[in-house]
Amino acid sequence: MALPAQTSLLRRLLVGVALLGVVVVTHLALQKANGFAAGCTGLGDVDFSSGAAVTGEGSGCATVTEGEYADFLGIPNITLGLIFYVIVAGLRLAYAGVRDDRLRLASFGVVTAGLLYTAYLVYLQAAVIGSFCALCMTSAAIVLTLFALHVIEHRRLTTASDPAPRRAAPEPAGFAALRPYVPVLGGFAVLLAATFGLAARTDGAAQAADADTLLPPRRIEDVTGACTYDADYLPIDDMTPFTQGPSLGDPGAAVTVVEVFDPNCPHCRELSEVLHPFIEENPDAAQYFFMPHPLRQESIGQVVALKVAQREGRFFELMDEMFRRQDATWGMTMPELVETLEAVGMDGAAFEAMLKDDAQLQGFLTQIQADAEAVTEAFTSQSGRMSVPKLAINGRVVESTYASYSERCLAEFVAEAQAP
Repeated sequence: MALPAQTSLLRRLLVGVALLGVVVVTHLALQKANGFAAGCTGLGDVDFSSGAAVTGEGSGCATVTEGEYADFLGIPNITLGLIFYVIVAGLRLAYAGVRDDRLRLASFGVVTAGLLYTAYLVYLQAAVIGSFCALCMTSAAIVLTLFALHVIEHRRLTTASDPAPRRAAPEPAGFAALRPYVPVLGGFAVLLAATFGLAARTDGAAQAADADTLLPPRRIEDVTGACTYDADYLPIDDMTPFTQGPSLGDPGAAVTVVEVFDPNCPHCRELSEVLHPFIEENPDAAQYFFMPHPLRQESIGQVVALKVAQREGRFFELMDEMFRRQDATWGMTMPELVETLEAVGMDGAAFEAMLKDDAQLQGFLTQIQADAEAVTEAFTSQSGRMSVPKLAINGRVVESTYASYSERCLAEFVAEAQAP
């Protein structure tokens, strides 16, 4: 099929836009894997918190990509987006090579279906979820652009009175026809490498290098910087939901410190490695409470185990052992969890059997759900952020920075709270 000369650039542009979509969706997947620690785009400063959005921008992306509308028929929308763009790019490159108009029409059909589904996703963000994901909206703009370009191409092909008015030499076919696309593919390779490089700047990407190796211990150094409370959080008036669980320190102290943590959160482990020595050095300065909070579903089994350990008086031993065995997989398999329990003197087999007893398990899950609701209500910021670790001193939430989580700042916060 001879094609109008004016569609040549348009065809390359269509391939380029589809490949740009691949880059955007891949970038979104990488930032989600990193817990949006540097915001949704990955261009912000890396925050201390891990496993969830910690900026207003990142919060929207976390809400959209991790909520109940994050997948379709069990397939994550991010995966569907990647498949969509790969199919469109593949059809367009195949059309460039063999000039079978059915491939162009197939691409047009896929993009039309993608536009309809994208419109549905944008509606969900606007009217149901009430939060927007910057990269998701970027992808939506790319889908709309693909649709517009297909419409323009289709109109040019169907309205051309003479498909080859200048009697130019026929365009090459096969692999030779793909030569003009080499710069487009090269640009795609550069952008894809750049997005992987950008993702590597966060701790999550560094940890993913070896999921089977225990993460090396690391301490928060006494870094310079202000000791500050987070102005994005209102003071918590009622700390009662967080002062019923395991605690250390002086029960009669005037200062109450609450830490909310996920046993798979690497920054929670780092905070623990500062907080526990501080408690040992200042046991009478405050009463310190610990609230396990499953930020992701993969942590629920470990939180159940911590609840069981609390009943057996082994909460802190199990908490420390979970942190010690922490790796980049964000979760433990059942054999790993059983082994961890037995390492602190608990009955791993009995715990595994308990999980199969619906009556016993439901009791723990009900308590965890109630705790999670209390954590969400108290520790969600005014801008909608929710992350771990969280540290509150007499109801004031400490800013999630290395400086504020240092021993120097902990001493300053507690001394200030003790003052009349």
